[in-house]
Amino acid sequence: MPRIDMKKSVGLKGVNNADDVIKIKTRLIELGFDWLKADATVGPDTVSAIKLFQAIKNGFDVVNNVKNDGLVSVGGDTLRWLEAANAPKWMRMPAGSKAEGYINDEAADTSDNHDFGTDWLAETLRGAGANYRDDYLKDNATAALLRVNDSSRPRGGDTPMHAGHESGLVCDIRLPRKDGSVGGITVSDSNYDRKAMRAIIKAFRKQKLADRVLLNDSVLINEGLCRSAAGHHNHAHFEIRPPVRETD
Repeated sequence: MPRIDMKKSVGLKGVNNADDVIKIKTRLIELGFDWLKADATVGPDTVSAIKLFQAIKNGFDVVNNVKNDGLVSVGGDTLRWLEAANAPKWMRMPAGSKAEGYINDEAADTSDNHDFGTDWLAETLRGAGANYRDDYLKDNATAALLRVNDSSRPRGGDTPMHAGHESGLVCDIRLPRKDGSVGGITVSDSNYDRKAMRAIIKAFRKQKLADRVLLNDSVLINEGLCRSAAGHHNHAHFEIRPPVRETD
C-alpha cells in the first residue's frame, strides 16, 4: 500500500506546497487520471480530478456535490483512499467478448465517447458476464449476450446524455431480444426477452459491489430485481457501490 508523506493540504483552497502537490498528482496519474502532469501546478484539471476521485470513493454518480470538495487534507478520507490497496483506478472499460458472456458496445462506438469508468465497474462487468455465461447461456446458446452501453466520459463529469454517469460507477445495459440481438425495443415489445434480462440482472446481483438496477419492467420489479425510473423502459441501468477501503 503506497504511503503519501503529505505535509499540507492540496487542491481547491489548499496550502498547495509544491512537494505535496507533486505527490498527490503523481498518485492520481498512477491510478489512471493521466491527463494530469506530475508538476506543482494546481489548476482546474487538478481540482476536477480530485473531485472525480472523491465522487468515486464517496459512491456518488455525480461529481458536483458539496462532499466532493476538491481538497486532499492531511489525514483525511481522500488521502486514505489514495493510499488504499484498492484505490479506484480510472480506465477504459474492457471490450468483452462472446467467450466472456458480455460485450461492451461502447468499445466499437466512437460517436459519443462514454467508454470510461473505474476498475471496480470493469471487474463487476467481467464477473457478471462470466456468471451469465455459466448460469444461463450454457443452456440457452442462442440468447443475447450481456451488452453494455454508456458508462462515463474520458475524464468523467458532466455528460449531456445522462443525469449522472459521471463517476465511472454506472453503465447502461441494452435490452435483449428473443432473436439473440439487442436494443431497439422497450420492455413492452413482444420481441423483448425477459428471461434473458432476468438472468442478466441476477448475474449482476451476484457481484459483491452490485447496487441498484433501474428498469421499468413491472414483472422484474415485482420479483425484486429492479426498480422503476423515468426513461428506463428501453434499457437497464446498473450501479455499483464502493468497496470497503483496504488498509493493507
